[in-house]
Amino acid sequence: MFFNKKNKARTIETLIDKDITVRGNVTYSGGIRVDGAIHGNLTELPGSVGTLIMGNKSRIKGNISAHTAIIGGDVNGNVVCTEYLELHANARIMGNIEYKVIEIHAGAKVYGQLKAYQLPQKK
Repeated sequence: MFFNKKNKARTIETLIDKDITVRGNVTYSGGIRVDGAIHGNLTELPGSVGTLIMGNKSRIKGNISAHTAIIGGDVNGNVVCTEYLELHANARIMGNIEYKVIEIHAGAKVYGQLKAYQLPQKK
């Protein structure tokens, strides 16, 4: 589970509320909660450890890159989670998923491929 001792609950610094639609790419660090819509890619800043939480009626039309993500809404794009991904029952993903650890609740729908995330090789 996300809120165990290893993955302490992170704070949410950014909120995209249910009545907000963002058009364009979004970068973030720390915690972000999306209850509205994003039409563009959502990317965690390089070197940061962030958390994405998507509410049940949220929508993202674009690719997602996150350290940790808990998704309860619709994603039309690819998802890359370098640590932990949780898909709630209302989640619907139209795209491929890369993950290190994944938890899929009954009812979640994935229309794409699942692939274990591989850390980049050091040269």
